[in-house]
Amino acid sequence: MASNLQKIGRLMVKNGTYTDKDGKEKNRYHEIGIVLATPHHSQMCVKLHANGFGEGQFASIFYDDEKKPNFTDKKPLGATEAKDIAPEDIPF
Repeated sequence: MASNLQKIGRLMVKNGTYTDKDGKEKNRYHEIGIVLATPHHSQMCVKLHANGFGEGQFASIFYDDEKKPNFTDKKPLGATEAKDIAPEDIPF
């Protein structure tokens, strides 16, 4: 498992409905796990929370060949543009 995985989402299941203060019916959700990915999303996995059957489990995600995204056009999460530095700006 890659060590640079970051949480990118939550796994939720609908477990009922409720009525909000305006009288609208809304769905109620329960979190059953999280989705983790490397910065370019080239590796993704799901971490299922612990349940009555034992400890939480990891499940790998594999892209279908025809659905695999183009990873070359994406910046890593939190990346910023590189700026040119003149040699006289280096402090040593």
